[in-house]
Amino acid sequence: MKSAFITGGASGIGKATAAKLLAAGWTVAIADMGSERLAEAAADLGDRERVLTYDLDVRDADAVTAAIDGAVSKMGRLDALVTSAGVSHQGSVLDNTLEAWRRVVDINLTGSYLCAQAAAKHMVRQKSGSIVFVASISAMYAWSARVAYSSSKAGVLGLMKSCSVDLAPFGVRANAVSPGPIRTPQTAKLHSKMLQDAVEGAIPMARYGQPEEIADAIAYLCSESASYVTGHDLTVDGALTASAILYDTTKNPQSE
Repeated sequence: MKSAFITGGASGIGKATAAKLLAAGWTVAIADMGSERLAEAAADLGDRERVLTYDLDVRDADAVTAAIDGAVSKMGRLDALVTSAGVSHQGSVLDNTLEAWRRVVDINLTGSYLCAQAAAKHMVRQKSGSIVFVASISAMYAWSARVAYSSSKAGVLGLMKSCSVDLAPFGVRANAVSPGPIRTPQTAKLHSKMLQDAVEGAIPMARYGQPEEIADAIAYLCSESASYVTGHDLTVDGALTASAILYDTTKNPQSE
């Protein structure tokens, strides 16, 4: 039975990925902050025998190592790591505080690095495994007043590429998925109704994506179907970044 360790697994993309892999027969360890949130997520996922939970702050190197080592001890092996834990903060280069910068970078980038390092040691021993980093289209195309978030996600892509090269000789793959705007608890907090309307107007598919659609892409990269795919960033954004100009949804047949 294949097994995965998923950070940010109590909600959004992480939780959807856990559900997708469970449906495919995997055992999953979900890590997030807050034991109550984790308990609720585990109950929603349903299969108690194949769901492990870890209350984890990915900024804590010792805690990350202990959680991943503990999960591997219980699951027997580690076939996939998915780094979905992430935060954002509204602030431009003119007014973003150092405290806010450090929090975003420490969780999004350093947390991903710590998890990848701890997981890779197990995967190298197995001579197999897949690491999937959840990045963002913000790594390539900056949104205003998101300096820490965009910078952290650009760093995640650099981390992914380094991991893909360093780990390839051991049969371990590393890739990223870069979502566009997705309906998650985080975007619900950050995106006002006005911004949501503007975003949907800019997306050629004229809607936000769903966490399950990102989970599908992650599950593919975790699977043997992607056995020769490594060092790749898979964009899943409804053609937002393919559009040369802001899209006019009045030209979209779906809007008629």
